Amino acid sequence: MLRAARFLRGYLRPAALPVRTEEVIVPVGGGEVEGTLYLPRGRSRSPGWVVLHGVTVPGRKHESLTRFVGALASTGAAVLVPDVPAWRALRVRSETARETLGAAAAYMRERPEVLPGGLGAVGFSFGATHALIAAAKPELRGVIRSVVGFGGYFELGRAIRSMFTGEHEWGGIRYRLDPDPYGRWILAGNYLTAVPGLEGMGRVAEAAHELAAEAGRRRTSANDADYDPLKAEARAGLDAEEREVWDILAPPAGEPVRDLERARAIAAGLAAAALRADPDLDPLLAIPHLRARVVLAHGEADRLIPFTETLRLYEALPPRLEPYASITRLFAHSTGNSAMQALEYGREGIRFMRLLQRALRPA
Repeated sequence: MLRAARFLRGYLRPAALPVRTEEVIVPVGGGEVEGTLYLPRGRSRSPGWVVLHGVTVPGRKHESLTRFVGALASTGAAVLVPDVPAWRALRVRSETARETLGAAAAYMRERPEVLPGGLGAVGFSFGATHALIAAAKPELRGVIRSVVGFGGYFELGRAIRSMFTGEHEWGGIRYRLDPDPYGRWILAGNYLTAVPGLEGMGRVAEAAHELAAEAGRRRTSANDADYDPLKAEARAGLDAEEREVWDILAPPAGEPVRDLERARAIAAGLAAAALRADPDLDPLLAIPHLRARVVLAHGEADRLIPFTETLRLYEALPPRLEPYASITRLFAHSTGNSAMQALEYGREGIRFMRLLQRALRPA
C-alpha cells in the first residue's frame, strides 16, 4: 500500500517529484532510438520497468504518459521509456514492440541503478496489448516478470468495429458509445488499400493518415469540430466513390456514421487485412506462452478502445498468470474522466488504490 500511496502523491503533485530524468540512447535492431530514463533520487539501486507508449505522434512525450511515469519512478522504481519511431509515425507494426521491449530490457539490465532480476513492462493503448505479446516471446520469457496494461485490446475485429460504430458488448449487455475517430483514421491509413474492393482508395488512406497525424501534433481530441475544415478540404479532392468511404471515416464532428452496415463491412475488412499482414496483432496466439504476471486496467469512458476489450483479455488469461483487471471511472483512454460526479471519486479512488497495489508489486 505504501507504493500505491507514493504513486498517488507523485501523480497528484508532479512538480514536486523526487525523480531525476536522463535522456539516453538505446541500441535497437542494428540502429538506435532515443529514450528517457526516470530515476528516483536517493536510491542506489531500484526495481526496473520499461514503458511502451501507444500509436501516437507525441510518443514518450505524451503529457499523460510522462505524468504516469514520473509517479511510477517516485515509488522507488527506475523507469525507461524508449521511443517507438514506427508508432510515432502512426504505422501499426507488432514486431516493433518485441524489438523495442527486448532492447530496452537489455539496456536496463546493464544500468548500475537497476536491481538484478526480472523487469516489469507497462503499455498504454496499442502498447498495452503489445507489451503482453512481446513478453511471451522466447527471448523475453523470464526477463519480463510482470506486464501492466492500460486501455488495450483483445479481439482486433471487435475493437475496430467499435471504432467505426461505437458498438460493443459484454455478458449479454450491448453498449453504444460515440467513438473517437482517431483509431479508425490510423487503421485506414495503414490497411484501407489492402481491403478487397478498396484497393483504389489510396488517396482516402493518405488523407486519413494525415488527419490522425494532425490530431497527434495538435494534441487535442479527434472529435473536436476544429478538424472539420481539414475533413472538408480532404473530401473536396476526392471523387464520388472515395467520398462514400471518407464520409464513414471522417464525418463532421457530432454527426454519427450514417451507413452503419457499410461501416461494419469496412471495419471487418480492415481487421482481416491487418491480421493477414501481421498475425502477431492477435494476442490470443501469445497467451499460451506467457510467463509474466498480468495486471490490466481500462477506463469505463474510453471512446477509442472499449473497456469490454480488457474484460475479454482478462477472461482469456490462465490463473497461473495471477491476472487482475480493473475497470475504472477515473480516466477515459489517456486522460481523466471529467464526467465523474464528486461523490464517485471516493469509491473509484479505493478501487484504483487496489489496482496500484497489484501493479506496483516488484517484478
